[in-house]
Amino acid sequence: MTRSLASDHGVKRQTIMENAAALFARAGFESARLQDLATACGTSKSNLYHYFPRKEDLLHAIISEHIASTAGELDEIANGEGTAKERLVRFVRAFVQRAADKRNEHLVLTNDLKFLSELQQQEIRLVQAQAVDLLVELLNEINPRIMRSKRVRASYALLLFGTMIWTFTWYSKEGGMTPQELADRLADVFLHGFEDADHPPAYR
Repeated sequence: MTRSLASDHGVKRQTIMENAAALFARAGFESARLQDLATACGTSKSNLYHYFPRKEDLLHAIISEHIASTAGELDEIANGEGTAKERLVRFVRAFVQRAADKRNEHLVLTNDLKFLSELQQQEIRLVQAQAVDLLVELLNEINPRIMRSKRVRASYALLLFGTMIWTFTWYSKEGGMTPQELADRLADVFLHGFEDADHPPAYR
């Protein structure tokens, strides 16, 4: 007979993932021991095994669920209403806000993806590539002239995508700039160039 899940199984699983992401972001996946994980999650190693039989299973759950939810939101924005520029600004805002709110998960994705199996890495990179494709299409709508060359299309999208990803190796929303302001300034500089850029209207 199949054992039914406890009513709070999902909540406990999510709590374990959040605490583990904080530990991995701080100490690194490779250095984190199972006992460290159990302590950080406020549980025992045996109870941890009930939710995630291996440390790699926990890492995969953190990364895959984080990137799937991010990609779903970005797809909805990119294919939503508004001009291409408006959608691009919302795209950058959503990415920056999510990475700020889920900074631990974002850092784990950035730093520890290499510890997953090759197949799992390919699955994650496919989702990342789909997000880049969304950016390519948005940028093509904004300026089809500069995007007409296939040789440079991906480069422009990756330039912006990479900037957003690596920003969160140093940025913290507890600093002097909110995630929305950071996103708006990033989008403004990318769209208008640094020399001709000005403070976005909301921050003058």
